[in-house]
Amino acid sequence: MRQKRSYNHKPAGDTSRVNWKRRPSEIRGYNRAIYANTENGDYIRVDYNLKDGRVRLYLEDGEEGGNPYYSVISDGKITAERNVTTGRSYNLSEKFTRRAEILSTLPNTEVIKLINKNYGVGEGFKDAQQRQLERKRELEETRKRYFREHPYIHLKDEQEQVVQRGIGKIQLCDFVDVFIGLTVCFLVYLYGNSLIAVGIVSAVIGVLVGILDIFFRVREPLIAKNLIFIIAGVASYIYGYYFY
Repeated sequence: MRQKRSYNHKPAGDTSRVNWKRRPSEIRGYNRAIYANTENGDYIRVDYNLKDGRVRLYLEDGEEGGNPYYSVISDGKITAERNVTTGRSYNLSEKFTRRAEILSTLPNTEVIKLINKNYGVGEGFKDAQQRQLERKRELEETRKRYFREHPYIHLKDEQEQVVQRGIGKIQLCDFVDVFIGLTVCFLVYLYGNSLIAVGIVSAVIGVLVGILDIFFRVREPLIAKNLIFIIAGVASYIYGYYFY
């Protein structure tokens, strides 16, 4: 196994302009991935498995027309470095060390710890973060200096805050919706004696309470409430259709 190495090279790209994105990893042995395109044409992707302590650094080198390389770090040590096109082993110290400052801005400190300062990643982590904060402050000061804020912006912010306060919170109206929905379903079954009809009504109620929350109460719908009626409705319809 190759031990971690540290080199000093000129960094590639402006770390203040890196926009990292997240997604599930489709590579076997890894759970999640973080990726970004840099201003100099690189595509960098980091797949990781926190439980197994394994990280895969992937680079499509913009200076080489997107030539792909990857490095695997397991338990803090570099265990593989390859050129994807040829499948051959390749010393990637220079390539990833030049991008260490960019990799140090990964929005997951646990992943940076797993990289274990290989290629110099994480050694300048605080400095890179500080530069990003300074860049954001400069942009905010410039915006305030040259652009006057319209009163509508403040009104919109207040409305957004009102909506956000309702996200994920169970309110009294949610209990009322559930009670009324269950009562309606019970009455439909009592007088119609049909689970199919109950299923249709329940699913419709699930949709209607969501519309009620969005357009009339001006709040994010409580997804759990909608799913209860919709899933129960589908189950009731299937059971009534095939078994009742």
